[in-house]
Amino acid sequence: MNLSQMETEAREAPSAILKQLQSNSEVCKALCQRLQNVDVPFVFTIARGSSDHAAAFAKYVFETQLHLATGFAAPSVTTIYKSRLKLKNALVIGISQSGQSPDICEVMQMARQQGAITLALVNEVNSPLADAAEFVLPLLAGKEKAVAATKSFIATLCAIVHFVSIYKQDQSLLNALSGLPECLEQALATDWSEAVNILQKADNCLTVARGYSLPIAQEAALKFKETCGMHAEAFSGAEIMHGPLALVKPNYPILLFAQQDSSLQGQLELIEKLNDLGGQTLLALPEGIKKPSNCGHVLTFPSSHHPILEPIIAISALYPVVANLAKVRGLDPDNPKNLQKVTKTL
Repeated sequence: MNLSQMETEAREAPSAILKQLQSNSEVCKALCQRLQNVDVPFVFTIARGSSDHAAAFAKYVFETQLHLATGFAAPSVTTIYKSRLKLKNALVIGISQSGQSPDICEVMQMARQQGAITLALVNEVNSPLADAAEFVLPLLAGKEKAVAATKSFIATLCAIVHFVSIYKQDQSLLNALSGLPECLEQALATDWSEAVNILQKADNCLTVARGYSLPIAQEAALKFKETCGMHAEAFSGAEIMHGPLALVKPNYPILLFAQQDSSLQGQLELIEKLNDLGGQTLLALPEGIKKPSNCGHVLTFPSSHHPILEPIIAISALYPVVANLAKVRGLDPDNPKNLQKVTKTL
């Protein structure tokens, strides 16, 4: 079977990450030096689409590792309502593969004018967003032609972790990062075809996670929508116990992500409950973790032995599955209906 552009690019992620880790240390150190001279009150992220899921991942990483409260921009506050936010000394991060969306750029410009320390995470370094920021952290993912972002999303997550590990001088995280490209290669070789078999005729799906993996569940739901024509919604493993639990009925597909940290036990108990309710469950789990006796289908992926990196490995394993799922559903993953590669919003 010929690989789609989407899958081809997803399989380029390990080499992109290797290049990024070899190239970006000096930029990270310069940013860290700038931050050491400032009492940063909080972090503020500007993003849309898959980049917004990367921003959600950054929130978990910044709040757990740096203890900095992290919020999301609502671009219309600046672009439509013309509010000038109090952002002095805040770390403001704009995330965009193309760096071209006018609203993201306008918020970044406002933040810099308001005295924020501004950072652009972009794949296209010659872009308006990069020009608007004080610091630029290149994703170095290479050209991405498929409408659905894959390697650029993985590269964004890696860049976030790389910066934080240098800021914290966290040697264990840096060591784990050095092994990430190999783990991503192994993840791409995993057999998750059972997911295609289960989801090929599904109209709806829930994706569930907690902590570092919740943005991965959000990204998975978006990919199911845009490439597979499937209505998918992402929920926290805590939030699903409220209203969304009413959706679960016999054979309702649910994809749950788990990482090996303090959230794990609760997620394993949740997958058993969802299975007991009749849901057709898929559990994405790092290798080496004892599986619950009643957990449906298990999709294992290589463990990095660091919980922050395990969600990155999981989404790497999922992207080829999504591309192939689109094909068996009679769709072209490289040309999603009504979408284009660069979306410009105001």
